[in-house]
Amino acid sequence: MVKQLKTHPLPSVDSQILYKRYQPLDGEEIKAVILAVAEKAGVPQSACQLLNTSDEIDKRYLCGKFHILVTQSEPFEQTPLIDAALETYYARTAFPEAVDLMYDIAACTQVSVRKSVIPTDSLPDNLKTFSGVENIAFCELEETLQAMEIARLITTIIVERSQPEAVLWAPSRFLLKPDAFSALSRASNFDDLYLLPNPFAQQDPETGERLIGMEGTGAQWLTGHRVKVLPCGLPPEYLAEIIVAFAKVTRKNDQMIDDGDVFGRNENEKIQVIYHDEDDDDLSTIELKVVHNPDYGIIRENASAIYEYHEGVRKETGPQTMDSEGAGLDPNDPVDAAILERLQDMKDETPAPQTAEGPDEETLELEMSGLDLPEQSSTPAHADASETVPPSTAQDLRETIAEASVRFEDTGAARKPSPPTNRMSLAELREFAKQAQVSTTPPGNAGKSPGFLSKLFKRKADR
Repeated sequence: MVKQLKTHPLPSVDSQILYKRYQPLDGEEIKAVILAVAEKAGVPQSACQLLNTSDEIDKRYLCGKFHILVTQSEPFEQTPLIDAALETYYARTAFPEAVDLMYDIAACTQVSVRKSVIPTDSLPDNLKTFSGVENIAFCELEETLQAMEIARLITTIIVERSQPEAVLWAPSRFLLKPDAFSALSRASNFDDLYLLPNPFAQQDPETGERLIGMEGTGAQWLTGHRVKVLPCGLPPEYLAEIIVAFAKVTRKNDQMIDDGDVFGRNENEKIQVIYHDEDDDDLSTIELKVVHNPDYGIIRENASAIYEYHEGVRKETGPQTMDSEGAGLDPNDPVDAAILERLQDMKDETPAPQTAEGPDEETLELEMSGLDLPEQSSTPAHADASETVPPSTAQDLRETIAEASVRFEDTGAARKPSPPTNRMSLAELREFAKQAQVSTTPPGNAGKSPGFLSKLFKRKADR
């Protein structure tokens, strides 16, 4: 069954442009920007109404179903949202001076695109329930992306017409230098702004090896779920690519990938989608797991699913279950039944993965220094601003992720690709099982001979 793509309810799309001195743009200039951007996003100027809460500096418009606000204020008050953005690894590594910079910020221009004319936070809970969440928050992907486009373009124009020190894109907690924001905002792939891959660490309890996981900050506004890759030995830049690619595939198909199905760039890349239950905030998590990629030594004989997505195209592959080692075995056959029984025993004996107590922040800050987002090649669903980004600025942003990869190799934090596992095929298993069932032991010692399973796994150990 196809899951229609909805987003987690988003009351507003916000950005903050931060200044060391108060330098508001003229109110008429702000008005012209709002009307031009709204029209570019599909809302004609005739559908835009200036609200009487506007003044000479701050402008508030109702454009169709979008409530657009641009407020230019001083003094600046640091909010918990800024604090959260400062805690991301991107801010700590690519913009480390931002912490001290906040002490010098004196003014802020806030751009906000809302679904409701009345701020959602001001509504009592009973009125929120009565109104219906779809009337006070963005819940459909199309309208969420349209609201983000309006906020993104207004923010970009104001940034480039003034001299700010930093820009916060609130949905993904992305705090950037002005040039970096402009580069991402005007890039062909807006996922690089809307979705911030944020790494976290876990130590393998058996080997002591430091493993890196990745979570997509802002993914719930694009997919309706949290999205993460559990700690593993794969390069962090590849994990970032996986999360961004997942958001692109779901948007391109306008539907969610079912639990257990896979996606990838081609037949040599299979990333499984695994759904987890909702947390207390009614937000569930999607885990992305690389189950097949020979480039990193990950090979599965049976990596089939009901549907696969390659280059964003959905195709049916068959009714088999992903990672089913017993696929093709007949439970009514005595030999196959023994194999299936042992495979199930092995699964039951496999210990559950241990949860890390928390990342070693000092080490990760050093290792993740320079981590940025990879460039994607797909064409966005909505038009971007017409001006182009200076190649040097965009190139600087792309190179930072490559530097992260080098640092991981130098510190040994990333696991080197292991060779493909030499596993027994089903035909080999059946043949060996038949041989094991033919006893060559004298009758008197029959009870002492090792059974089929002992022989089977002794052979595997010998290999």
